[in-house]
Amino acid sequence: MNWMKTSFVYISLIALVLLSFSCKKDKEEETPEFNKSELLTNVANNIITPAFSEFEADLNALETSFLLFQSTPNQSNLDLVRADWKAAYMQWQTVKIFDFGPMRDNGFKGSTGTYPTDSNQVNSNIANGGYSLGSVDNVDAIGFSALDYLFYRSNALSDFTTSSSYMQYALEVIQKIKTEFTVVNTQWASYKSSFISSTGTESTSAFSLLVNEFNRDYELAKNAKLGIPLGKQSLDIQLPEYIEARHSGISLELLKESMLALRMVYLGDNTSSGQGFYDYLIHLERSSLAESINTRFGSIIVKIGTFNNSLESEMSSNVSGLNELYSLIEGQVVNIKTDMTSAFGVLITYQDSDGD
Repeated sequence: MNWMKTSFVYISLIALVLLSFSCKKDKEEETPEFNKSELLTNVANNIITPAFSEFEADLNALETSFLLFQSTPNQSNLDLVRADWKAAYMQWQTVKIFDFGPMRDNGFKGSTGTYPTDSNQVNSNIANGGYSLGSVDNVDAIGFSALDYLFYRSNALSDFTTSSSYMQYALEVIQKIKTEFTVVNTQWASYKSSFISSTGTESTSAFSLLVNEFNRDYELAKNAKLGIPLGKQSLDIQLPEYIEARHSGISLELLKESMLALRMVYLGDNTSSGQGFYDYLIHLERSSLAESINTRFGSIIVKIGTFNNSLESEMSSNVSGLNELYSLIEGQVVNIKTDMTSAFGVLITYQDSDGD
């Protein structure tokens, strides 16, 4: 009798184990693995390709308006140049996120987006000629920042109208950006299929590169666009000379556009209907983290919109508000750099400047 009871217990236990295994197997079969190829396809087709096309069009418009200004140098035409420069610079806030593949291979981000500009080097080039804009010595004398200085410094119109060298230098900076990006955009068309198919988590995969560059661009926004000028790395001693686009005063607009672009990549598009990092987190049952990141992006963007003046002016009159903004931006780092990347199984491979 005891033997029969013992056998019944063993058989029951085995049945429970088998049933549990069967249920677990059924659950796994019902929950398919997240298709990262769909995410990369969405990013490639609906974010990167349109952004690159728009940027190329903006650069063409900038060159066209500048050539008009060169032929008829007056304030009205200079204003047109400034408007086209700003449009291209704003679009650059999306393009610069994707510093891998063709953009990395051609060193385009560094040659286009480095700031602040070395005004002494710019002036020396104009005065002495014989420069090569592609040389290492001129990395701080080219790109959008150099144009900010050339277009907006005091007496800019007078300098353009009285100095052919000044006019020529600005044109060459514009054409350098335009020519180099044409190469990047052409190569992107060929690279896109490789990007979409590279879904692994190894450091060289497209998915890993996208996650890394997303984080690196965010931290550059935190540090270079706000933290360094605000004095976060210099014992609260403000460094206005490091402000991006200081002469035009559009630095906070650029910061806002940068955050909007990063949120777009995170969501998959502006309406969250496309596949993005948000969707991957939801699939991984990390909905709390997914919503927290999205909410934080919204808070940052709203906060930037509360400032009415240039960053330099706000640094003088509203440093407490800027500190609040910095804290909001800083608070997102652990969400995206630690928690999100850990959930994705991706390692951060770049080196940041402040250890966050």
